[in-house]
Amino acid sequence: MVLADAARFPRDKICGEGISPEAWRLLDLMGAGERVRALRPHPLRGMQLTAPDGTTFSGEYRGRTRPGLALRRLALDAVLIEAARAAGADVREGTRVTGLVERCGAVGGVVADDGGGPREMLCRVVVGADGRHSVVARRLGLLREHRRLRRFAVRGYWEGVDGLAERGEMHVARGAYCGVAPLSSTLANVTFVLDRRAMASAGGDLEGFYRESLRRRWPRLAERLSHARLLDPPRALGPLALESRAVAAPGAVLVGDAAGFYDPFTGEGVTLALRTAELAAAAIDAALRETRNDPLPRLSSYERERDVATRDKFRFNRMLQLIVAWPDLANAIARRLARRSDLADQLVGIAGDFVPARTAFGFHFVRDLLLA
Repeated sequence: MVLADAARFPRDKICGEGISPEAWRLLDLMGAGERVRALRPHPLRGMQLTAPDGTTFSGEYRGRTRPGLALRRLALDAVLIEAARAAGADVREGTRVTGLVERCGAVGGVVADDGGGPREMLCRVVVGADGRHSVVARRLGLLREHRRLRRFAVRGYWEGVDGLAERGEMHVARGAYCGVAPLSSTLANVTFVLDRRAMASAGGDLEGFYRESLRRRWPRLAERLSHARLLDPPRALGPLALESRAVAAPGAVLVGDAAGFYDPFTGEGVTLALRTAELAAAAIDAALRETRNDPLPRLSSYERERDVATRDKFRFNRMLQLIVAWPDLANAIARRLARRSDLADQLVGIAGDFVPARTAFGFHFVRDLLLA
């Protein structure tokens, strides 16, 4: 197996860096769990959410033997690359995939350039795990920007932050939200997401825009940052939301953000990438075993399995987006959840990927949420 990546590791990546508890099962399965634990990531035992009017509620990851985690992607991705090498992958850093090779009406490899010029790399299955700007997905004509959502994320690292604990934070404002992932007792990733129209005022001064947006939209959080130090210039990423018409084609599958990226509100990106990789690996293994002499392994089972595994969570994300878009609704629901810790735990458990997302649409949960 060849793993080609345009980056050289370690490398920085814009991300909220809060990871749900379910990720541990997947990291252990791929042989990376011990390496990640050796990095001593900051534990996340739940989430605290603050509504536009300042109402705050907390939910805990109850019943989990291990908490979630917060960890710099700079460190996490380097560990994952080493785990891939240890598993026998031929890892080729600094190798950019620029196109696909077609054979017998299917994807039969990629065109890659390691600095010595483009050349073909042939294989039976191509896995497009190349992120939001996936060459594989775009060459197949599968990926496009979301028609309505045009959001951008702006990230900064702060040292000396007051009030950090072993939980992630989400602060909701009108049409925007800001996540805080504590990377230690004093260091935090502070990333906000807002509409592209709001980004227009950034001009050429992203840091000034970042600081002013925090002061104006999240004054309580800005007060906690008033004595902290912004370690590096902030970075921006967007538009965030992407849609994929399909996640499999003859000879190819898409995993992670390459298969579509909705919105980072629940912070499930890393876990989703690992989970879809797990599903893709099982589908590819079965297909290759069944079609040893067939150059076109059938990969449609991955499409079905991924849909079953993700559709309820995506519905849940869309529901949260509707709530965030209406401050009065967000305030009302936050007040109810502040009175009902059991409902808050269930909501946070869904976001943490270990409580089934379909429970958010059950009669009893909706009734209790509205009448709490």
